[in-house]
Amino acid sequence: MKAIAGFAAVIFGVLLAGAFSLILLVVVASSGAGSAAIAVTVSNPSDEAMEDIPALLLQLFIQEAQQCPGLPWTVMAGISKVESNHGRFGGADIALDGTIRPPIIGIPLNGTNGTARIPDTDDGRWDGDIVWDRAVGPFQFIPSSWRIFGGDANADGLADPNNAYDAVPAMRRHLCPDGQIVDIEAAVFSYNRSTAYVDAVLDWARRYTGPLAAAAVPVDGYALPVPASYASESALTRPHHDYPAYDLGIPLGTPLFSMVAGTVTTASTAGIYPTDPNRCGTTVIVEGVDGARYTYCHLTQLLVAPGQVVAAGSPLGLSGGEPGTLGAGNTTGPHLHLGIRFSGRSICPQPLLLAIHRGQPINPAAAPSAGCIQGQATTNWSQWLDQITPLPRIEQGDDE
Repeated sequence: MKAIAGFAAVIFGVLLAGAFSLILLVVVASSGAGSAAIAVTVSNPSDEAMEDIPALLLQLFIQEAQQCPGLPWTVMAGISKVESNHGRFGGADIALDGTIRPPIIGIPLNGTNGTARIPDTDDGRWDGDIVWDRAVGPFQFIPSSWRIFGGDANADGLADPNNAYDAVPAMRRHLCPDGQIVDIEAAVFSYNRSTAYVDAVLDWARRYTGPLAAAAVPVDGYALPVPASYASESALTRPHHDYPAYDLGIPLGTPLFSMVAGTVTTASTAGIYPTDPNRCGTTVIVEGVDGARYTYCHLTQLLVAPGQVVAAGSPLGLSGGEPGTLGAGNTTGPHLHLGIRFSGRSICPQPLLLAIHRGQPINPAAAPSAGCIQGQATTNWSQWLDQITPLPRIEQGDDE
């Protein structure tokens, strides 16, 4: 539990008013094993969010919010803003390893200045005060709360409230002790028992929410790579211009989702083409548990890092492709380029996408390498799916 009317109120003076109700999108789809799969809810960051939130924190907020159905990443970002201006209070900064320097330490919780009266509980280990407790870190945990919710998420041997990799998961655990949230205002109030604080956090959450909100709903372990609003049968079966792959024109900043569970092996940024000759631009590659390799090109922003394990439907990044901009690569307009390889060959994504859209995913091993190239004989993928018997999904495997 945070200190009542604590450090955030002292930092920012008068908190912003005007609560609003977040509309939460929680969709349940049955999985092949008979268990429930909860949709991943994501909104693309607003321009203000992109400018205000450090990239490392933005990635961590989105990643951690996926672990708690009903928790928008924007609410975590709102708490971060109100508590410490995203770790920048008092001239602090976030290093690449997530460490906040200098450490952010609040005022004594001695019952004055609107604080609770909390005598020292940590012998000054985190807050340097052996008389009174003080809130610590960018999300202002009091030492007793840190003992409950803190953890060593980056495996460096120290559970540090002044390290973003440790502190963001701790914030999520504090907000989401039961594994899901059904009342977002109550969850924020439990973090700091002040209605003005709740209003301020939710106001920032609103400001950080972009115009597009979408959810990827996994079905039998697979999800579409784009929001369902762009996933008509005709759009999903368009041929590629010169080799087995898939292009879809979508607005800049559209959330992109992992099609299957797997491990991110590449999450690389690119410069401006052709000065930077990377034709794919900013890229994410996921090695799927089904043995296929999924490559996403032309992103404007990455939301994952190499080595990260993702679930089907997890946000990977935001789409791009505006010619002449950072990360666009070789492109004539905003779009997603998706390539899939299985057993060392490029396969046509179109039948896989259409099968997911129909709610009956197929094994990538069944997809051919022909029939999806402009200027060549193209396949009617709807008829093709009607004539095949989907193979059992492969649970693990390696791309050759």
